[in-house]
Amino acid sequence: MAESFDKLTPDTKYLTTNAHINRSLDHSVLTNLYLPIIGEKALGLYNLLWSMSLNDHNQLVLHKHYEIQSMLNCKIDQLVAIRKQLEGVKLINTLVSQNKPDVLIYSLNLPLTAEQFLRTDILSIILLGKVGETTYKQIVDRLVLPLPDLGETTNISASLLDLFAVPQNLIKNIPGAVNDAKQTIVRSAANVSENSFEPDSRQFNFKLLLSMLENSYVDLNSVKAARDLILSENLLYGIDEIQMAKLIQKATNLSTNELNQSQLKAIITDNFSRHQAENVEKAASTAEITPSSAKFDTATNQLISISKKTAPVVFLEQIKKQKHGIVTSGEQRTLRELVNLRVLPNEVINILIYYLLVDENRSTLNKNLMSTIADDWSQHGIFDAEHAIDAIKNRTIDKQKKADQWAAKYKQRRVNVKETLPDWAKDDQPSSASQPTSQLTEAQKKQLKAQLDKLKKPGSR
Repeated sequence: MAESFDKLTPDTKYLTTNAHINRSLDHSVLTNLYLPIIGEKALGLYNLLWSMSLNDHNQLVLHKHYEIQSMLNCKIDQLVAIRKQLEGVKLINTLVSQNKPDVLIYSLNLPLTAEQFLRTDILSIILLGKVGETTYKQIVDRLVLPLPDLGETTNISASLLDLFAVPQNLIKNIPGAVNDAKQTIVRSAANVSENSFEPDSRQFNFKLLLSMLENSYVDLNSVKAARDLILSENLLYGIDEIQMAKLIQKATNLSTNELNQSQLKAIITDNFSRHQAENVEKAASTAEITPSSAKFDTATNQLISISKKTAPVVFLEQIKKQKHGIVTSGEQRTLRELVNLRVLPNEVINILIYYLLVDENRSTLNKNLMSTIADDWSQHGIFDAEHAIDAIKNRTIDKQKKADQWAAKYKQRRVNVKETLPDWAKDDQPSSASQPTSQLTEAQKKQLKAQLDKLKKPGSR
């Protein structure tokens, strides 16, 4: 179903919904924080859909995509890519109703506040990569204004109950109108996906990690603040709760008892993957073939099993070990960025690594090529190892077809060039270069004979 809507037509129908119609947009946040990431076209689409949603007022008014085309002056095949930019940063959710499967629903979300955005590691990292450190700091200075130091103060403000008398019986027994309003808000919120960029934590128990550190010297608030980083490193390296607790203790400042996030990342990057590569060898010897992969041969099934159980950096290091190479810092950064984007699961990233280093026999991971393939797979819904392998086979077939077409075109060009040569350049014409330089033409011979005859006549001198 999702793939069918990746190919829009001007007549494809859509409608807009907006649970935040009565809220105003913070255009300063949109232009300073979102624009560098999603680009002008995507921001233009968001503003256009927001304007339409205000006018439609959640009355399920049908539109056709040629409206967007004409307003944004873009081709229909560009709209899907532009829309996905908005989906990625959670400014919109694209939905399909079972009642009307031929109609797209664009559900509008409010942008994060500047503080929420900058506290979100993934968004901040992407923004930093887009604009550079100098511009990033300038953006932060524009949007985040610290309060002046007022010294020690005492809050003498009046409380709500100091000003208003609320009967105790009403607090215990909330009036029906208030409860009805609360239920309406809850139902409305349930229809809107949360704008959460928190990494997938299904394989990592963060509460268990906190309980392990509860009796240690580590400040738990600093660990909670590093939640996104910790969960991202778990996805990237496959670090479990026990190992993560030990690493956090190593990265904690003993003077302040606070976790140093940069140091934690450095410790993991420099040391962890080196000690974990042997786990892949164990996984290879114990990998089980699942029934769902029965269409592949034994070696491919084993590759699928390993890719599903192994963190990307560990998977990469084992391949590099077999090729007698090393994992570079640039490759680790490339993998970290790809994992943080949450566009592909680890097993698909592993298959992509295998394709580039083994099938393509490349010595290192090329960031641009890897990003291009990852984007293509994400757009085509490649979300497991089996489909990734199918995509590789199709990619190989397409490359061979293009190579054959190029070879045929090149051969045709050579034939055409030969046919259009001038007469003097064709192989079947006598070459003047092949004649001796002393050989005279018939005309030259006649001219020379005439001159000699003239000289032989009496009185010619």
